[in-house]
Amino acid sequence: MASCFVLKYHHSSFFLVAFMTLVQLRYGTIGPLCIRPRWPARQVCIDSLTLQKLLRVQVALPDRICLIVTRGYEPATAALGAARTVFRKLGVFVFSVLYCHRRKEIADIFGTNGHDIDGMHIDVSIQLEGCRIRLLPLGVFTPLWLQRRRRKKFAPILYAVQAELRREGFTLHRNRTERAQMHCDLRLPSDVASSGTR
Repeated sequence: MASCFVLKYHHSSFFLVAFMTLVQLRYGTIGPLCIRPRWPARQVCIDSLTLQKLLRVQVALPDRICLIVTRGYEPATAALGAARTVFRKLGVFVFSVLYCHRRKEIADIFGTNGHDIDGMHIDVSIQLEGCRIRLLPLGVFTPLWLQRRRRKKFAPILYAVQAELRREGFTLHRNRTERAQMHCDLRLPSDVASSGTR
């Protein structure tokens, strides 16, 4: 467990958000939550408040539904951050070739999406009765028609999970592919108040 200060940029000035305790979670379980770090990561690093809220979400869900935490804070200067940068560049090239008509989505899909800022930007997945629900069987390269089919198949489960996440203060990504990847941001009251000016 490590502690750090986190700075955010807003309206041409830096301001201190919070004294944040980062919790390093290795492959396995913590309470009812499953931890499955996304390759090549060996652990998931998230903010302690984010972890508490995820645990509340899990408790509120039916027993047959389990949240899987796959990604959290990844400093850009660390080896993992550097690896992600390389993967993103390769991904952007392949995506541009396969889906030239969706180039406006590249920034949303291949951007860091806050993972390099703090432990409140996370990716989760869903496990149903012991089997992981894969909304993106081909990763971010999954075509939209297949994404729609997968969402329709698991719609009641997705609705239940997303409703509980929102209830605890999480917002889902605006992009449909990132949303299928269950990228969530924990919004603190100060974030919510200022979101209309961003």
